[in-house]
Amino acid sequence: MCFRLRTKSSAQLANLKLISICAYLTDGDVKWRPEDHRATKMVKALKGDPIKGYFSSVVGGVWRKYDQSNVHEFVERIPRALAGNILRHHDGLATIVPIPNSHVIATTTAGFKTLDLANKIAEHSGGRFKVAPALVFNEVQQKSRGGGPRDASHFEKAYRIVQSLAGPIILLDDVCTSGGHLIG
Repeated sequence: MCFRLRTKSSAQLANLKLISICAYLTDGDVKWRPEDHRATKMVKALKGDPIKGYFSSVVGGVWRKYDQSNVHEFVERIPRALAGNILRHHDGLATIVPIPNSHVIATTTAGFKTLDLANKIAEHSGGRFKVAPALVFNEVQQKSRGGGPRDASHFEKAYRIVQSLAGPIILLDDVCTSGGHLIG
């Protein structure tokens, strides 16, 4: 996953990192590799969408096969894997700020899935991460994967900051394609 960040100051970007547990090609002109197909099924699993066929992933150094009958076991492993991956890149305390799902207009909105994911990641952080749902939307958004906006300038205007934070912040989104949500 790769995107270009635009900002007034390159110094603001000095400490930004994009950490991912899987990635796939999104350009329609490129022939997909087996790992791209595997990653799309992983994303579907995380989103709660049904998967067709199966995909394999390394668990404890061994390849394990997941299909619709056991995909929940893969999803249950994601928070631990993300916590470990983030901890390898950030040595210290931090606050995880979940990027709100398209319908989240209050921190108490039901189905705030990235908040649930953030809390599970924090549970696996050895006490190094806390969670603050500091962002919500001003109004319900059309889902990006349903044809909604992906432009960072849209999200910059659509977000509402509901909590000010200091210190290292980890922005968490379940999927990053164009980067518009994170940049916004």
